[in-house]
Formats: sequence, structure tokens, C-alpha cells
Amino acid sequence: MRWVLAWLALLWGCARDGGRPQFVDVAEQAGVQWVTVSGTPAKRHIVECTTGGLGLFDYDGDGDLDLFLVNGSRLEGFAPGQVPRAALYRNDGNWRFTEVGKQTGVDHVGWGMGCAVVDYDGDGWLDLYLTDYGRNALYHNDGNGKFTEVGAQLGVDEPGWSTGAAFGDYDGDGDLDFYLAKYIDFDPDYIPADMSFCTWHGISVFYGPRGMPGAQDKFFRNDGSQRGWRFAEISAQVGIDDHRYYGFAAVAGDYDNDGDIDIYVANDSTPKLLFRNDGGHFSEIAMLAGCAYSEDGREQGSMGIAVGDPDNDGDLDLFVTNFSHDNNTFYQNNGRGFFTDISFATSLGASSIGSLGWGTEFFDYDNDGDEDLFVANGHVYPQVDQHDLGTTYAQRNQLFENNGHGDFIEVTLQTGPGMQVEKSSRGTAVGDLDNDGDLDLVVLNIDDRPTLLRNDGGNRQNWLLVELRQEGMNRYAVGARVTLWAGQRQQLREVRAGTGYLSQNDLRLHFGLGKEQVVERLVVRWPDGTEEVLGKVAANQLIQVRRGERK
Repeated sequence: MRWVLAWLALLWGCARDGGRPQFVDVAEQAGVQWVTVSGTPAKRHIVECTTGGLGLFDYDGDGDLDLFLVNGSRLEGFAPGQVPRAALYRNDGNWRFTEVGKQTGVDHVGWGMGCAVVDYDGDGWLDLYLTDYGRNALYHNDGNGKFTEVGAQLGVDEPGWSTGAAFGDYDGDGDLDFYLAKYIDFDPDYIPADMSFCTWHGISVFYGPRGMPGAQDKFFRNDGSQRGWRFAEISAQVGIDDHRYYGFAAVAGDYDNDGDIDIYVANDSTPKLLFRNDGGHFSEIAMLAGCAYSEDGREQGSMGIAVGDPDNDGDLDLFVTNFSHDNNTFYQNNGRGFFTDISFATSLGASSIGSLGWGTEFFDYDNDGDEDLFVANGHVYPQVDQHDLGTTYAQRNQLFENNGHGDFIEVTLQTGPGMQVEKSSRGTAVGDLDNDGDLDLVVLNIDDRPTLLRNDGGNRQNWLLVELRQEGMNRYAVGARVTLWAGQRQQLREVRAGTGYLSQNDLRLHFGLGKEQVVERLVVRWPDGTEEVLGKVAANQLIQVRRGERK
């Protein structure tokens, strides 16, 4: 063991001297000591293993990213004064954070699942939507450092077991609607707690999801201020009420490049869904498009979704994390509205079989101009540690470097001590927490504190951070697309509200530029399809593009 530690120290030291960027877990020194609670250590019910969303957003408008952490609960309840609450950490700069959940009013009590960040009313302040096993909540940002919970007032306090939320202007009327994924119609009073009832590889484990009734996903239309800020549930009339699957992540993106926002949904133990937007009405076409099943036609236990353009060909590819003893799935977009499962044509398939994946993101960790991939791992059955099954409850997360030639190389062991942490991880959020030009990571861990991964050295290469603003109800331009050209490379990013596994990334768009010091051309496609072209943008800066102001 002493030799191994010495070898790793040497490896990380070499990397700091000009090798790969290094990730360091700075949660303790940053003051982020909050611990998520999710059921009992034995995990006797399925609800105890799925909590795990978090969000990065600038709630106070001071120019840096703050951190929201969802919290769970326990079916048995808690003594007075010991009830777990959600946390909001204010970024004070220099990698110091202060917990302000109670004073801001977002210290949510309930069995939280995930979150999405969006300015639903167009007042310029980012609001927070929280999904729950119980009732969902919408926290309106009052612009004075405080939030007011308005979920019931606006008609979005959906009961039951909600998971992922994906916001966007799906009907083109200028305001933000949302798709809500739901998991199980779960009643613990009717679920056997005797863990001999269900087995996995011969181990007695909790029951579900198979054998349980799947919940129906929902769609909510934003009716704006004309009705005093209300959302209307219109699932049936937009065509998404025919599937009662076990929904987890839902992510929006224009997969077919037709200018409107489509929806992709990861479902546990049931087919994945792709809803093509046909102008405000949706058609479910995942099987036809080639992204419902694995390459050999199997349903998979799917959790999280990464959406990006890692091959820089101008369309969106999909990566989906799956259950243990199965492979994660990489669907390559062929540019004609169809996908090909190339998981085993790359290293991403075989490298995932021993892990159980959750949060995942495409991001350019080394600023070399193509998107790399992060996967958060962690089992749901603590009982696996008592058996020799080739897997463990706490697992190491994984980082895959894009080699620029159609494949990914796992570089987990070469990218710093923060990547060697082994926990049972869930949600992941990506953003530039210190505004230094490289992307940092935050990972939520079950029954533990989060991992706060500072990227040291990613900014040795050039970069550009793009922040979009427009007038109207969609101030942060959710659904907009930015394409830029630097050197011989084209890159594409989209603004999303709702990412990964029940989480929220930085709404600003990050581009690694490698050795290029100038972006020759940058095109913003605003949510309504209007395009705006910028030329000759210098590298290594944050630019704010306000619609119509740059000529």
C-alpha cells in the first residue's frame, strides 16, 4: 500500500508539472460539510437509494456560482429538531462557502429528489424547482436574497414521486414550460419490508422497481402572468400520457436540428423515451430513432443522461448511465434524426460494467476543444459488500478523456486525488466555480457530504465562457444554441434547465479552445430561431451576449 501511495503521489506530481489537469476535493476547506440523508443504512425500501440532485446557479447575482443541495428523509421520521433540510451554500469567493438555506428560505423539508434552475417569470432572478417524493416545490427568487415557495399557488406542487424536470419553451410562445419525469406510484405500507422477498444475484435486497406500478410523466404549460402566474398540466393534449414507465432523468435538446426543443427520458428497467417536438405536440420515437434499447435490444436500468457534441459534428449525441452488471450506453447521432449505439465501438461500454452509474456530463475538462465525459457511480444495495460479485456499494467515479479520434480514454487514476474518492454517488453538476476558465465538478453522495472537485490546470489551455441574455419571459435564453469556430474546429453548446441526473449545471456555456487565441466566428441561435453572428472574439474571457446589442 505504501508503494501504491508513493506511485500515485509521483503520478499526480508529474501531472502538475505539465500533464493532465488535477481534481482536488476541497469540500472540507470550503466549508461544505452538509450531509445528505436518505433512509436507513440497510436501504430496505427503493425510495432510500435515489435521492441525489444538486444545482449550480448564481442566486444572488454577484457573478459567481452558488450551490444548492437536495436532501432526503426517512420513512420512520425524525425527532423534533433533527429533520434533514436542503442546503444552499453561498459562494464567498476563494473557495469559501457559507450555508444560507434557512435565511434565504430554501431549506426545504421533505424527501427531495432533484432540482432545476430557471427564471420562470422573466424577472431576471433565477428560481428553483425542487422535485420530491411527496410534493414538489417552486421557490421564487425575490431578488433580495430570499425565496418564497409558490408551488401550490402556481399549480406545480405535483404529488407522488417526481424525479427529473426539463424546462424549455416547447410551444414557442416565449415563456418556459416543463416536462416532469415520475418514477413509481409508491406506497411503503403496501411494499414488503422483508428483504427475502426480492433477490439480486442471490442477495436479499429491497423490492422494485419491477412489479411496482410505474408513474405517469407530466407536462406543464406556462400560462404566464395573464392568469396570475399559473402553469397548466396538459400532458394528454401534447401527447405524453401513454407511458407509465419508471422515469428518472429528463433532458431537453434539439436532437434533430429543426429548431425546436425535444425531450429525452432515461427510465429504470423500461425503454428510454425520445419525444420529438412537432410544433408544440410530441411524438414518442425512441425505438424508431435507435435510442430506446441497448445495441442487443435490451431494456436497461437507466439513470442519468449526458447530452453533448463530443465529436464536434454539429449534432447532439446521448450518453446514458445504467445499472450494475450492464454497460452504459453511448448513442451517436448520425445527423439525420437517428442514433447508433456505439458503446462497445468505444471504451465507454466495457469500462462501465462493474459500476452503477448516475450523474453524468459531457464537459471539456482540459480545454483542448472537445468534450470529455464524467460519470458518478454508486450502488443501491449495501448488501453487495458482503458478497463477491465484482462490485461494491461505494465506488470510484470515472473520467473519460476524449482523444479527438472517436474514442474516450479513462483517465480517472491520472487526474488527481479527488478522482480517487469512493462513495455511493448520485447527482453531478458542472460549472466554473472560481471563474478561472476551467470547469469544476460537484458530486452529491448518499449519506455523506458532497465531493467538491476543483479543477487545477484545466485553464493552461485557452477558453471562452459565454453568458446569454435577452428581454422577455426567457431572460437566460434557455433552449438557445451557441456554435463557434476556432482554428479547424467547430463546437456546439445549448443552454439547459435540468441536466444529468436530477441536477443543474451552470447556465453559462464553456468552450475549451486549445491553443487558439481567437474565435473566428460565433453564432447564437436564440430560442425563437433567430440567429446572431459575432466575429473575432478573443479567448480567455467571459462574454455576455445580450440579444441585439452586438453588431
